[in-house]
Parts: sequence; C-alpha cells; structure tokens
Amino acid sequence: MILSTDNTILSARLRRLTIVLLIGLLVSFQAPADTNDYLLGAGDEIRIQVYQEDDLSMELRLDESGTFDYPYLGTITANKRSLDQLQQTVTEGLLQDILVNPNVNVSIIKYRDFYIGGEVKNSGSYPYQPGLTIKQAINLAGGTTEWASSSKYEILREGSNLIQSAGNNTAVRPGDTVTILEGLF
Repeated sequence: MILSTDNTILSARLRRLTIVLLIGLLVSFQAPADTNDYLLGAGDEIRIQVYQEDDLSMELRLDESGTFDYPYLGTITANKRSLDQLQQTVTEGLLQDILVNPNVNVSIIKYRDFYIGGEVKNSGSYPYQPGLTIKQAINLAGGTTEWASSSKYEILREGSNLIQSAGNNTAVRPGDTVTILEGLF
C-alpha cells in the first residue's frame, strides 16, 4: 500500500515537472511580438544576408532619412517599412539582371534609441528593447528623483505631434520620448 501511494505522488510530480518544462520551452521559442510589425527608421541597425553572396551581405545603420546605399541597387528607403517589405525590395532588385534566384534575409541588429527625461536621475537616450515598458525605462534611467510623480507620465510617439498620458505598463517604442512629470508631495 505504501508503494502505491509513493508511485502516485511521484507520478503527479513528474506530470507537474513536464508541464513546467513544456511551458518554459514554449516561452523561450516565442518570437518578440514587435519584430513582425516593427517599422524601420533612422538609427536602426540591420543585417542583410544574401545566401552565397558575401559581397552583397552586410550590416549597416539607417541614415537620418531612413535610407541606405546598396550595391547595384543604389539608395534604398527603409523608413516606415517592415523587415519583410525591405527583404522583398532587395530580393526584387537583385532579380533584375543581377542574380537568378537570390535568397535574401533582412534582420534587425539594434533598434533605434528611445528618450526619457523629466524627473529621472539620468535623462537621455537609451537602447530600445522589445517589450519595454515605461516602468522598465525609468529603471534604465536610474530611477526617479524625489520630486517625481509615481503615476504621471507623458509619451510622445515618434512621428506624432500628440503627447499622450501614460502609465507604468505603457509600451515604449523606438524613437519615443518619455517624460516623467513632477508629483505633488
């Protein structure tokens, strides 16, 4: 009878361990949500890889207008385009009298910075990370000053003239400007 109880307990523990491991695997293989709908802009660093064509594979930073020069194709505009759209543009360009069947991959190396100011200890620009929230941005900036509000924040989205109210869990995007407002005692 004791052996049967021990087997039942062991079986239940193994099931729980299996579930925890499977959940961990699923989470670790999940792609960042921002990557699929992310639009490129000035300051982003990208990698263009063309299979078996080292002279056409490169890493580069988009200039202030969101463009770059590419061999045989000239100046390409990447600003406000997704990685997939840019990949398609390069592929189609190479198909025209350059390569028979180009295998092109475009990926992001480093996102453009976001900016944080107001009542934080270290105002300035910081590297964007997928999934970044205002609370995390405050931590990157060394925390708040003693005068900071614990809940009054403003965010100016890149490409917009509209300042929005924001909370701790508001997503920060590349190029955004976050302002931590002063609180009342």
